[in-house]
Order: sequence, then C-alpha cells, then structure tokens
Amino acid sequence: MATPAQTLGESMAHVSRTKRWTLAVACPVGMTSITIYGYMSVRSRSFFSSVPWGLALVLSYGAYWSVLFLVKSYAELFLPSRPVTVVDNLRDVGVYGIGVGVLDLMLSAVLATEVEDTRALAGCVSVVAVFIAGLVAFWVSLARTYAALEPCTVPAAGQHPPPSEQLNEMV
Repeated sequence: MATPAQTLGESMAHVSRTKRWTLAVACPVGMTSITIYGYMSVRSRSFFSSVPWGLALVLSYGAYWSVLFLVKSYAELFLPSRPVTVVDNLRDVGVYGIGVGVLDLMLSAVLATEVEDTRALAGCVSVVAVFIAGLVAFWVSLARTYAALEPCTVPAAGQHPPPSEQLNEMV
C-alpha cells in the first residue's frame, strides 16, 4: 500500500507561524529592493534615465520574484493540506526554469549589451509580464483546487450560528 504524500503542513510543522508571516512580508519587498539596488549600483544611472524601458524591465523582474514568493507564502500559510510536491514543482519551474533559466539570462544579456532599442526592451518587459500573469493564474488555480480541502472555521453564506439556547446546551 502506498503511503500518502506528505502535506505542506506536516513539512512546515517545525516553522512557527510568526516566522512564516515574517518571510511572507519580507521576501517580496526584499527581492524588489535588492534587484533595484543591485542593478542601479552596477549600471550607470544614465543608462536607466536615457532608456526608461530598462528600468521597467528591472522593476518587472523584481515583481516576478515578489509574486513567486507571494504564491509560495500563500500556500504555506493558508493551504497546509496540499502536497509538498506542488511547492517543489513551483520551485523547480518558477525559480530554476523561468526565473534563472529565462529571466536571469534575458536580463543579463539586455543589461550587459546595454540595449537601447525601446521595442526590444518593451518586448522583454512583456515577456516578464506574461510570466507574472502565469504565476497569478497558477495562484488562482492553487487556491481553487486546495482551498476546498481546508477546514472552514467561518460559517458559509446563509448559515447562522446556533441560537444562544443551543450554545448553552452544548457547554
């Protein structure tokens, strides 16, 4: 008999909820800040002021990483009953496949050659925007698929809590 897949809640049991919330807030803000600071310190400011799409590309790149961390944090905080393999696939595809494999190479090539053609830079920003839209679609799919499996503590619409007499009888 096959053992059931380990859930995210089981694998994250040793991590406090406070730490998960701290990471959920700090990672997206930190990624965007580090990205902007890193590229602004390496590249001359004149490149970004003379080619505005260059800054848009760097900002959208930071936004991609922020949304990726938000999806991961959402799953860790609100969907503990889903399998760990979903986060593993998000890491493999989102971080290594798209983030490092596509976006890092594209951004490095564009900034290393200091591309000044606005059409090329706008196209690169569009590519990043498509990947961000894909992440958001995955997030919605993840929420719809696994949110129904989570225990609900809030009464559904149309349901009312029991009257006070029934509450007294329950105690």
